[in-house]
Amino acid sequence: MSGVYAATPYSRHKIRELTSIIRAAFGLTDVKHFPIVHLLEIGLPQVFEEFTLEIVDNRELPNQYAVAYPAKNLIMVREGVYEGAISGVARDRFTIAHEIGHFMLHQPVNISLARSEKAIPPYMNPEWQANTFAGELLAPPHIIRGLSNAEVTLLCGVSKKVAEIQLQNL
Repeated sequence: MSGVYAATPYSRHKIRELTSIIRAAFGLTDVKHFPIVHLLEIGLPQVFEEFTLEIVDNRELPNQYAVAYPAKNLIMVREGVYEGAISGVARDRFTIAHEIGHFMLHQPVNISLARSEKAIPPYMNPEWQANTFAGELLAPPHIIRGLSNAEVTLLCGVSKKVAEIQLQNL
């Protein structure tokens, strides 16, 4: 029997509400190209006093681009991913948004170890939740509505796949 983590249930709608609150709290509601590195470096420490960001050598996280440890108030990001996000690389921007999603959504009180062989529904899957959080934060409906996939990619700094998923879930 394998242990699979199940998170507190969050629908896309609930995650969308949270990302809207985050954007509003930082005065970024209508910003198309969301400043994800600024949120990571400046925003999270303002809200979470104990928050720590560690930019680590790529060899320190050989099998991961970044990782969040909500219980430790820590996000670790590979140096290459961090630099890529600063440069606007879509995958790296998404990776950081994804880890912020884990940090925000998966505090220890919001996650448990599921002892079942049954598949976890997406709305309880921490990876689906973090991916959805990243997509909703970087390319929210009120910004992308009426745009093409290419326009969303360019204006929001996301990959074609993220743009496609977000446009399908307006």
